[in-house]
Amino acid sequence: MKKLLAVLMGGVVLLGPLSSISAASDIPDEHWTPIAFPQGEGWRSLYIGDNTTLNREPSALYAEEVRTGNTTPNSYHCASVDSPKCVELKRIHLQAFLQPCSEIIVTNCIESFYAIDANGSRINAERPLNYPTAAKWDFAGNDAINLPTGGTPTVWTIPGINHGGGNDQYMVQAFTYGGLDKPENTKVTNQKFNIYNITVNVSPVTLVSGRYSQQVANDYTETPEKTPRGVMHPSIDEWRYCAMVGDGNCQKRQAFPENTRFGVKIRLQEKIAGWLHGRIYNPDATITTSANNSQTIEVNALPIRVPIVGEWFRWSELTPEIQKYVLDGKVYGGQGSFITKNAANGNFQEMVGTSGQQSFDALSLWLPQIKDKASANPSTWAFYNLNGWELAGASECISKAKDLVGIVTTNATVYAAGTPTFNAESQTLDYKVMAPHYTAKGELFKGTYDLRIRSEIARCIYGFSSAPVQASLSVLSEDGTMQTATHTVNESNGWLSLSANGFTYSSPTIQVKLVQPQPPAKPTPAATPEPELTTQAAPSVKKVAIICIKGKLQKKVSAVKPTCPKGYKKVTR
Repeated sequence: MKKLLAVLMGGVVLLGPLSSISAASDIPDEHWTPIAFPQGEGWRSLYIGDNTTLNREPSALYAEEVRTGNTTPNSYHCASVDSPKCVELKRIHLQAFLQPCSEIIVTNCIESFYAIDANGSRINAERPLNYPTAAKWDFAGNDAINLPTGGTPTVWTIPGINHGGGNDQYMVQAFTYGGLDKPENTKVTNQKFNIYNITVNVSPVTLVSGRYSQQVANDYTETPEKTPRGVMHPSIDEWRYCAMVGDGNCQKRQAFPENTRFGVKIRLQEKIAGWLHGRIYNPDATITTSANNSQTIEVNALPIRVPIVGEWFRWSELTPEIQKYVLDGKVYGGQGSFITKNAANGNFQEMVGTSGQQSFDALSLWLPQIKDKASANPSTWAFYNLNGWELAGASECISKAKDLVGIVTTNATVYAAGTPTFNAESQTLDYKVMAPHYTAKGELFKGTYDLRIRSEIARCIYGFSSAPVQASLSVLSEDGTMQTATHTVNESNGWLSLSANGFTYSSPTIQVKLVQPQPPAKPTPAATPEPELTTQAAPSVKKVAIICIKGKLQKKVSAVKPTCPKGYKKVTR
């Protein structure tokens, strides 16, 4: 039996020999996989695709040695936090597929899963079943220390919502990473796990039989080359197009139905803050944090097709730039022999993530080699949160936020998963994306971009008041010219929503600009004129004259009512 060992180096899966398959041109995009290994020496490939680890990494608890530099620390299995190695070492790492909420599992769980059909009707998913039934290193949860129950993914039925495989079965994978630090040689007491990463993925699936075997998580003591930890893939038949592998069968991915939204609601005991990103279209997100710090995250959206790349080329066919990249020792993780990964005669497929500068650099290097054309465009539905280190360069308005404050989604092969960058010169929020210009069928590939950001965060970034803002969105090609695209902008319920679609790749920049119009100046009130003083002549009054005498003295007195002075007598005429 041919076996495969996958080991983790810096979060990238490294694969050993796989049985080769050829991808037929007429197979569904969801079933495309790169040839595992061409025959002979000196073959090279770059693989970029979403969720390459969801069908590889089982739930597990590990005790970890102290990390030195950027190296991945050696890891040791723990059946529980009280296992010897988890007591001995300071760090405990968890990776867990969350389970459906129930009377027993009341938090850190999947609260609901549903579809919304083209008519707007909601159809709730039913009867979740674990697939596989169990895995070797599943573990029980403990709410007292915020430890989720780690089991296998679940397959749900959505009545009447049939997918490309002809049935109504869908797998939900809500996969979490977390860690706990404690003193050496002591049991966990009042410490709690910190859940720092969550991936939520939905896959239409069909159960197919074959020479399949469950993946088995290996720790440092079990990996053949004493790598920090890894996963054994003992299946003989091609399994990489499976959402998950069991014994004797696998859940094979299928195409999503058209015009149908899917929604997942996750319940967490301790809230996560920051930013969400994903591979969905036109999302609606509802994030609720309770007084006890618990949180529910609900996202419903349309699936989207995302181009992946993974073709192989002989050394002699590679561009000089790729050859130099290999010989300079810049190849990161992937599948093949690590001994010859930086040699011309090595067979190696480099595997990078779908976000980050390394991914931009790798795809940019390979686009001329693959003629700017994708290998496949499978339909996808997934969202993720940003790790703390991914928020390091974000605006303090976001990095110091106490809750989830935004979500950005796109169908680009590679994108900046972090928050949009504020361009002080242009006063815009800039967002880089990159993808092949053409689909696998040679058709022009059209891009999509959706940004949802809490209104107060957008105002904080720009230093705006709570007054209304106006937003605009533009798409710039690599040469700086403006692209034609359909734009939608609105603000409601405390969220600012912007979207663009119909633009073309390879590497455009999305720019969002907010302005806050100044309120019209209030007119200066005219001075109130002082009342004009007017003097009116007093009405004319006739005076009367009288004659007054005192002895020989005589006076004439004139007045309205004249009277004689004292001692004088009025002369009567």
